[in-house]
Amino acid sequence: MASVEQAEGGSEKRGRKQNKWSQRKRVGFHIDMTPYVDVIMLLLTFFIMTSTLNQPQVMQINLPKGDQETTVKVDMGNVVFIRISEKGNIGLSKGKSDGTEEQPIKVNLEQMKQYLEGWGTANKDMIMILKFHRKAKYDMMISVLDEINRAAIEKRYSFSKMEEPDFKVLEAIGG
Repeated sequence: MASVEQAEGGSEKRGRKQNKWSQRKRVGFHIDMTPYVDVIMLLLTFFIMTSTLNQPQVMQINLPKGDQETTVKVDMGNVVFIRISEKGNIGLSKGKSDGTEEQPIKVNLEQMKQYLEGWGTANKDMIMILKFHRKAKYDMMISVLDEINRAAIEKRYSFSKMEEPDFKVLEAIGG
């Protein structure tokens, strides 16, 4: 692995006084690094093979199949509509048992969480229907879902397509 080479003619005097550093023989050595590279590569391979990587965080969304036979009947008194406009305005409204809905309320994200927690504790069977404008920002959708997940309620919600009556509701709140 290592070899020592001795220099020749290092101790000869040539007629003048030499200092103590030049009187010593010069010794050189050479270290063969090839086995060390092999060991380093083996260690690197070992650590790569035994380490675990972070698992990607995935938001699971169950989408309906779209069959007419699997339609679920829901009491409208248990439904809360959450509509998000193109500008990012949030409108909340509760459904009534007769099939209509209450006047919508314009809220921000923090207020939305408070309303949902209040309504969720009053009605354990609450279902949220989320309706996003097609041109709304994706970041707003994630923020709304995060606030729903932070709320201390049972999380049951569904995504629905925004239709013409929903646009009128958003206009009523200034959307």
